[in-house]
Amino acid sequence: MADYLVMALEDEQAHASQPAKAMAQLIEESAAYADDLRAAGHLLDHGRFRPSKEGKRLRREGERLAVRGGPFAEDGKALGGYYCVQASSLDEAAGLAARAPALASDAIDVRPVMKRVVPPGANRETLPGKIFGCAVLGSAPTEDAWVAVMNRIDKEGSGSFPAGSFLGGIRLEPPTTGRRIAMRGEKRATFDGPFLESKEVIGGLFLVRMASLDEVVEWAGDKPFLAYGGLEIRELWRT
Repeated sequence: MADYLVMALEDEQAHASQPAKAMAQLIEESAAYADDLRAAGHLLDHGRFRPSKEGKRLRREGERLAVRGGPFAEDGKALGGYYCVQASSLDEAAGLAARAPALASDAIDVRPVMKRVVPPGANRETLPGKIFGCAVLGSAPTEDAWVAVMNRIDKEGSGSFPAGSFLGGIRLEPPTTGRRIAMRGEKRATFDGPFLESKEVIGGLFLVRMASLDEVVEWAGDKPFLAYGGLEIRELWRT
């Protein structure tokens, strides 16, 4: 068995325009989907992000820390949530992902996990406070260059988390190793994942428990890895 990250890429405008009843049904279906994955022994972790307009993106530009507010969208879609699953193969993981509830304009990415770290006692369901998901972003002209960027971020970011705040992290394999599931009316089509040169591509995801978004920005702002890649910070909904 191997670990895979299933990422829900949501058309936030389409979600915002849905009637309240339709969105409530989608949320219920998503919860039931997570329960089914858990009951079948596939689910390791999952979370849903607050709207990207409430988040921040950080990147260091020379001596200056650039902080940009949301909304964020690549091809009109933003990371809406994730499911970390165990599966016997990429095909099985993609099959699990294809069952995830979504709107017709959403997409779902499935990426193999290179490594996953969960500190002892990091059960966020029993911990107080706000939980923030931080997506590590990188862009480069080639996939080899992108991997080199992610390796450098990984090396310089390791061990930099404040004690008691780090709740776990995931480093992903390159995008060409994954799959994208796109909606085609009532059907869903699966495509091998290309490396998209014009985009910042997610290379990892980690969770921290802090009092506020501003506190996360302050903590991350002086980290040297921001010179090589971006960081998108979003609060998770608590259930």
